[in-house]
Amino acid sequence: MRFITIFKSDPNSNAPRPSDQEMALHREEMGREIEKAIAAGTMVSNGGIGLRETTGGRIHNKGGKITVEAPPRGDGGWMAAAGFGIVNADSREAVIETLSQQILKMGEGAVEFIHYNQFYPAPEASFAPPTSASYPAGVIPYLSFDNATDVIAFYIKAFGAKEIARMYGEDGKRIMHCQLEINGGGLMLSDNFVEYGLPPTQRSRSYVMQLVVPDGDIWWDRAVKAGCRETMPFAVAPWGDRYGQMLDPFGVTWSVSCPAKR
Repeated sequence: MRFITIFKSDPNSNAPRPSDQEMALHREEMGREIEKAIAAGTMVSNGGIGLRETTGGRIHNKGGKITVEAPPRGDGGWMAAAGFGIVNADSREAVIETLSQQILKMGEGAVEFIHYNQFYPAPEASFAPPTSASYPAGVIPYLSFDNATDVIAFYIKAFGAKEIARMYGEDGKRIMHCQLEINGGGLMLSDNFVEYGLPPTQRSRSYVMQLVVPDGDIWWDRAVKAGCRETMPFAVAPWGDRYGQMLDPFGVTWSVSCPAKR
């Protein structure tokens, strides 16, 4: 079962205010707890909910007329600034036990929870973000684009890519991280986030994404039909293999290499 949890500290708590050093240690401890929960699969994600007075609202549809209602001020009624989590548990009783232990570490306050059914993506497809332990060995290319969603869809079509994980940025639109598997190897990519000092990557012909496969014709034909443009014909090369290069619609050069037929 999957639950949404919302924690809000008690503004009327009489507990002594922690020092900056104590707060830093507390955040480090909570970070370790979150990492353990994600690695164990009991937590999917977590984050913060903004101030409702400045970031919240309700949208109503009445007879096709759309109105927007501003949130009330204060702590009553609607959700307030808090921390949220998406967690997995076998039952309501199990999530109560887990949250009861967690709130003792989080401090005085309250945590709400409610079960929900996730339709898309399938829960098992987004169970937890991958960690480095799940990455393939070797060097993993990491590319950035202005339209990573389109790139992912194209690579699935052109190169038979398998999507391993996808995480969105704060705007819920741009992709902060995506892990693909192509021909057994890893490829990671994201959207450009200029506001965080990550400008668009300059495309360069100094690198080539090389696919070494036993059945080159199948890989080559599929990619060209999907929209890649041939830049070097797929033919027998001087070293004896069949080899060719193509440019995908996003400016990345790919090559296909396979043994020449005898």
